Amino acid sequence: MRRKPTHTRLSRRNFLRTAAGASAGAMLIREPLRAQGPRVNAAAAGAASLAFPKIDQRFMITPKQALDWHLFKAQCGPTYAGSTGWKRYTDFLISKMPESGAVDLDYVDIPYDHYIVDDWPDRRTHMHDSGMAVEKLVTDGTPVPVVASYGMTSGSTRPEGVTAPMLYYDPAHPPEAAQIAGKILVFQTPRQPEPPYTNNFLDNYTLTDYEWRSPGKWAPLFTPPPLSVTSSFHGRWVWSQLNGCAAIGIKGRAAGIVVVYDLSPGAAFGLAQRSVYTQDGRAGLGAAYVNCPTLTLDRVNGAKVIADAKAGRTATLTLQARFQRDTGKAIIAHLPGRNYGTPQDEQVLLATHTDAMSLIEENGGFGMLGIMSYFNHIPRSARQRTLIFYFDCRHFMPGAEASWPQFDYYTIHPERLKTIVATLGMEHMGGRQTIEVGPDGNEYVYSRERPEDGGVITSLIDVNNNNIWLVEAVARAATDNHWPRVDVKAGNVGPGANGGFQGSVKSPMNKGRGYKIPGIGLAGDWPGGWTQTYAQVDTEAGPHGFDENYFVQQVAGLTQLAGEFMLVKPLVIDLGWGALKTALVRLHDSDFVAAPEAATHRQALVAQYVAAFRQIEVAKHDDARIALKALTTNISSWVVTDKHAALNQLVDDQLAKLS
Repeated sequence: MRRKPTHTRLSRRNFLRTAAGASAGAMLIREPLRAQGPRVNAAAAGAASLAFPKIDQRFMITPKQALDWHLFKAQCGPTYAGSTGWKRYTDFLISKMPESGAVDLDYVDIPYDHYIVDDWPDRRTHMHDSGMAVEKLVTDGTPVPVVASYGMTSGSTRPEGVTAPMLYYDPAHPPEAAQIAGKILVFQTPRQPEPPYTNNFLDNYTLTDYEWRSPGKWAPLFTPPPLSVTSSFHGRWVWSQLNGCAAIGIKGRAAGIVVVYDLSPGAAFGLAQRSVYTQDGRAGLGAAYVNCPTLTLDRVNGAKVIADAKAGRTATLTLQARFQRDTGKAIIAHLPGRNYGTPQDEQVLLATHTDAMSLIEENGGFGMLGIMSYFNHIPRSARQRTLIFYFDCRHFMPGAEASWPQFDYYTIHPERLKTIVATLGMEHMGGRQTIEVGPDGNEYVYSRERPEDGGVITSLIDVNNNNIWLVEAVARAATDNHWPRVDVKAGNVGPGANGGFQGSVKSPMNKGRGYKIPGIGLAGDWPGGWTQTYAQVDTEAGPHGFDENYFVQQVAGLTQLAGEFMLVKPLVIDLGWGALKTALVRLHDSDFVAAPEAATHRQALVAQYVAAFRQIEVAKHDDARIALKALTTNISSWVVTDKHAALNQLVDDQLAKLS
């Protein structure tokens, strides 16, 4: 018999408390905004903006519970959509939802051609002399002792492999396509470029500026951090080369490809990523994959291979793999709010993905279970909005979500977006930080730093609109819940807290970006051990790479954010506020009538914007109108004429919403 959900009742007064005066949030803004004085005392204003109370630890999942869940998942192994491990994982999630209050589960079946290499759970499948290797390479008669991994969707060979001359790919003197045809093409991933760096490089491979981040020890901005501090950034650089190598090999009709990663043996072992071996690099149902079997090696096991390739030696490459039509499933569950099932219902959408190869890469489902369980302790009558939980499964299908838009739940049901007020995404939770140290950087281990100083993977937070409230809500949640390692970014919409280039967070689980709804997304830094097949509770860096205490702190912070989204007035998080802020902070000195006073005037305009927004937060719309009209007046006086129309339109758009 299904156990009936139990509720520990909280009074309405305790669940809905008013924001404290002189909020700490006002002190979380960078200096130009902080200088505008204390935040309006909402309680004293009489039209208080509701704020979610701090998390009640009695209702939180415990670290032991989190660890038990993850130990179960580790036994499942890789959870690629439709696989046996994925079915065990998602069946577990579904079984836990009713006891956490979920109702009206809905599903989307998603068929696809699943590329399978039967190497889990035995590492010997990568080892030449094991007698059971499914990934093998022999160059100039010498077996490579250990093959790190393979190119997903790259195809397969006969059991005896494919034998052909090797051709080293020298990027300074690239071979012609005719020279590549029929060869085993060998790549060595290049070193990172010297500065100056492009914004694209900064965004992906360095620490960039931010809206807010937690206290602690951080590597310098805008320069690749040392491998002794974190393996994530360098790993991302190396890992990202595979698709480019594949495109060259496919175009040149290579017999096979070998990519030697500039990674230690531990960091490279089992490393996998989404790669699409089609002529145009696009995936989708029925895509025609090109057979170009690809193996990847670490820098130690790849050294002789590079030398042999440069000498044009012959190699035999073996990759036993197959495609199989499998069906994944997206899962939608609802935790009803007080107006659920009525036209008055408003909703908050929480999303994660359930498919990938490692423990941390796709454990956001456990995070969502933790949030669901917490709010199930709160009576439905006190839940102002319905929580929707979207468990997607397209993330590691070839090409990821963008290649399978027809299976997006809200593409199928676009009308259901109308009730969604905000979104909250999560993925890559609870991981310890990996580093490379020792002789030639070939020891792959965990960082010994404290969590707040980088001992765990950074919680990269995406706010898809640089709205002040969104940033401050994350800072409150992190501070209140002792969330030790948080970096909040709005993307390249304006300078960060230090006035520098602000990168973006690659968080497709923040569905708000695609749906154009206010949202926040957590993407724990990657790969850092978390795109490796054998990185379950234990990883190549050592035992117990999952930090259950960190995981619970993340879940607590995300639960608080979900609670904030259940209460915040839609006008406060309206995307237009971020658009207006972006336009103001991006004004150049040449955009002002008096260039010498540009900095002063820009700061004054932003201050007026903040003053107006603070009135919105406490529902003083008349005062907000006055502040916005004063902003328009100063724009007319200080900013050059050709900028007036665009800026005034942004202000007018917000004024029109103050009914």
